[in-house]
Amino acid sequence: MTSYEQRAYDTLAMKLTEAGYAYENTSWANDATASISVTCTRLVDEEVQQFEFQIYIPNCDYFDPDNEFFNTYAVTEEGGNITLDFNQADSVVEHIQDCTRDVHFTN
Repeated sequence: MTSYEQRAYDTLAMKLTEAGYAYENTSWANDATASISVTCTRLVDEEVQQFEFQIYIPNCDYFDPDNEFFNTYAVTEEGGNITLDFNQADSVVEHIQDCTRDVHFTN
């Protein structure tokens, strides 16, 4: 991890912890960026279902995808159909909170 990426990772981890979310480091050594996974459970039609956010960490302060440099937190919701970019860790946490109101979190 670059020092920029480590700071971004630590900031997001701290914000997730402060908001009461459990997370897991899902980084792989050969990935373009580090990543964090937040898994929640929710009750849908009286059935408990898992819901996951995969968050890719910015690794520099500019955007150059051809060379695997990314300057935003990329949040992929379960199923990978939707990916949203956020400039700040606070915005990532707010997005997760908006999507998981009345949801119970798993560790």
